[in-house]
Amino acid sequence: MSFSTRNKINVSAGISSMTDLVFLLLIFFIIISTLVSNGVNVDLPKSKGTTSLTPNLTLSITADGTYHLNGGGAILQSDLENKLILEMQKQDEKVIYLQADANVPTGQTVEIIGLAKANQWKVMLGSTPK
Repeated sequence: MSFSTRNKINVSAGISSMTDLVFLLLIFFIIISTLVSNGVNVDLPKSKGTTSLTPNLTLSITADGTYHLNGGGAILQSDLENKLILEMQKQDEKVIYLQADANVPTGQTVEIIGLAKANQWKVMLGSTPK
């Protein structure tokens, strides 16, 4: 004689609430990652034509004239060419995205453009839309 109960308890856990949580976390991290900047505050000049290309190599010149490569620490002007050459060797496309503050003298910007031309690199100038 076998005795069995009619009411059996289901002990399986529902996974739908876990997938909802993972989906919400994914959306949160995607939104936060788009808000992260390169770490150097540069007041870019305004222009009508801007680009939405995401470059691999960013050179920023702040208002006080210091250079920053890819949002890192300050670089001396004497070390700039060597560091750019080392970074360009890692890149497939030889393009510098130059973010020069609106208050930077034109001479510094022209110097970087001349350096890029001497090494056969392309330069994109950063600006904010008008």
